[in-house]
Amino acid sequence: MKRSLILFLSLVSTFFGHAQTNVDYTTKRIGDNTSQRSGLDLSPDGKYLAIAGTQKKPLIIYDWENDQIIKQVDAGQWPGGGRVHYSKNGNYLLLQNTPFNDMNINKDKPIDFEIVDVKTGAVVQKINQANAAKISASETKYLVLKNKKVTIYNLKTGAEINSIDLPSITNSVALSPDESILAISHKPTLEQVKNAPTIRGDKKAKKAIKPALKYREVITLYDAKNLTEITSINELYDVVYRLQFSKNGNKLFVHTWPHTKMQTSTAGRQGYVNVIDVINKQPSRVSYLTLAPFEPDFMENEAGTVFGIVSLDKFPEVRLYDAQNGRLLEIFNLEQRLGEVWRTKLMGDGRASFTFLPNNSVFIVTGNQAVIWKPEALQN
Repeated sequence: MKRSLILFLSLVSTFFGHAQTNVDYTTKRIGDNTSQRSGLDLSPDGKYLAIAGTQKKPLIIYDWENDQIIKQVDAGQWPGGGRVHYSKNGNYLLLQNTPFNDMNINKDKPIDFEIVDVKTGAVVQKINQANAAKISASETKYLVLKNKKVTIYNLKTGAEINSIDLPSITNSVALSPDESILAISHKPTLEQVKNAPTIRGDKKAKKAIKPALKYREVITLYDAKNLTEITSINELYDVVYRLQFSKNGNKLFVHTWPHTKMQTSTAGRQGYVNVIDVINKQPSRVSYLTLAPFEPDFMENEAGTVFGIVSLDKFPEVRLYDAQNGRLLEIFNLEQRLGEVWRTKLMGDGRASFTFLPNNSVFIVTGNQAVIWKPEALQN
């Protein structure tokens, strides 16, 4: 059924645009055959890739233009590897542990984080068993969501600056690039459920109120300086696993999976990235589908015209969408022929991570291989 759904989406995209797979790309190995790679991010100046390894392998700083490993960093050395996020000015890396079983059904699993000084390679802060962590754009603060409390710390000293404690807080927090807005996911109140567009004014929807209170969530925006509420977004979301602002701060991406009690799809556990219009403080009609069984990478390209997300169709794939209307543009599937695997010894572990490069290419890592893909959607 999952296969049929993806084929249907591809046909729809072909009719309204086009979706192509694995057209213009090159593969390479970064390190030896045992060097499995789990996550990556591009430095703000576009010169280097920070790439995490699995099986306690060091993180590497990689010059992608010259195909050269610049240095290795003994950080983020977890068995299942980690996700990597550069701070805005490129002075720090936020590393997030990604256990092989990191997808916890119905509730985000607390995990470990590390903040690394890029220049020295030193771990400057360790964050144990938290639901989320972020570095501020000014690189002076970091915030942690843990035990239903969001705490803001001084990045260098680790001293607490401020905090907000809400019993209804769930899994996710994000700080806008200008550090003015704090977005937090939490359980809805009865009033919020009743006023949601999908329930308000619909008599038949009254039966949905009780499960919505138990299994749905809302997003509230706070003033990041004094932690006072700005507004709640008038929308009900499935279980929120990640909140992420766009680079310009005009959008807030909301990654969700439905609680198993609310699952309606017969095509597997479908996840979505919904979009909130931060300027107007309201939900957008644009959303992006992913079938990844793990928490996927997602992001817009530098121009903000294309949205990419990792999904799965037997093998990991990167799906590119039009960022304005949510239309599927292209798909790169990492499926390999068995003969090619044995010949090149390029093995995957069922996961993938990607980023957009300054030359309008997409850099993908999976297992011990790397792929540089040139999608048509970025060449115009």
